[in-house]
Amino acid sequence: MQFTTGDVWSLILSTIAFFVASYYIKRYLDEMDIPKSMTRSFSIFVLAVAVSYGVASLVDKVASWL
Repeated sequence: MQFTTGDVWSLILSTIAFFVASYYIKRYLDEMDIPKSMTRSFSIFVLAVAVSYGVASLVDKVASWL
């Protein structure tokens, strides 16, 4: 299995998107005064993963056009 340039960009950008989304989701929930709990942490993780998958999918589509 060989990696293409699109695969590498997808990995890099989706990783960055995960951490950025996680940061902003945490800030948003802090502003709403939602107490820190296991459910909140899991929700942040799931939403950040969803954003990450979306970015990876977008990068793959753009890379396939090139």
